[in-house]
Amino acid sequence: MITTAALPPTLRTAVRELFAIVTEHDGVRPLDEAAELALDGGSAQHLLVEGPAGTEGPGALIGYVSLLEDGTVQGMVHPQHRRRGHGTALLREALALRPDAGVWAHGALDGSLAFLGAAGLQETRRLLTLHRALGGEQAPVAVGAAPEGLTLGTFDAGRDAERWVEVNAAAFAEHPEQGSLTREDLEQRMAQPWFDAEDMQVALRDDVLVGFVWVKREHRGAVDRDAEIYVVATDPSVQGKGVAAALMGASLDRLRRDGVPGVELYVEADNAPALRLYEAWGFTVAGRDVQLRASERG
Repeated sequence: MITTAALPPTLRTAVRELFAIVTEHDGVRPLDEAAELALDGGSAQHLLVEGPAGTEGPGALIGYVSLLEDGTVQGMVHPQHRRRGHGTALLREALALRPDAGVWAHGALDGSLAFLGAAGLQETRRLLTLHRALGGEQAPVAVGAAPEGLTLGTFDAGRDAERWVEVNAAAFAEHPEQGSLTREDLEQRMAQPWFDAEDMQVALRDDVLVGFVWVKREHRGAVDRDAEIYVVATDPSVQGKGVAAALMGASLDRLRRDGVPGVELYVEADNAPALRLYEAWGFTVAGRDVQLRASERG
């Protein structure tokens, strides 16, 4: 097994190839965005298992686990090499490095949940995927006016970047990942091929950002690909005043007019107020991810 804090280009390519194979086989992406970004650098440990020559080629990668600085663990094993102890070895090593790790079972696949449960891990968190169609017989998007004293526009990095970090941190103060994003994290995402400033609707008060809805479109122009409501955040000073609703309506309407067939977003399963709000916007549950941790021993 290889454990490293920095992936050389050859291993980085091998991980991405394994990622594509597993995603195609399972129908679920085994790594989230944070783990994908960490492949190119960042605070993460990478655990890798290579097969012997002659299996998938010399030194072919057959298993990988990402251990992020926040203790998040997620990984994958090549479909042709499962049930041979590779996943168990990777999980054991990850938990040895970080006993308090939160291990993600993306898609909550039965096999993954059974494997992690047999290892003594218990569910501690559930993330729901919500979906809303934008075309066909789906109800039209309600576009509301900006609340009094605010104007709606699009993201301007020179004007909004620092304030974006502040609003995001305030809105997600209790969120284990989102609330800790830094200016560097924002710039890393802005450097991704999918980023388009026009896809971030912002609410401004006296030209100062107080809320935003950020849309992610990885397959811009593809008529059969949904978009993602990437982040929704409002400053505490304007929460409950219709800012998020105005921004969401403007974002969904823009996607609809662009011919995007549908949109998805992620929300914590125990966030009842957010779930009620998204249900009112026409979203329904379409999937789930489960995080598990080792049970405490007294």
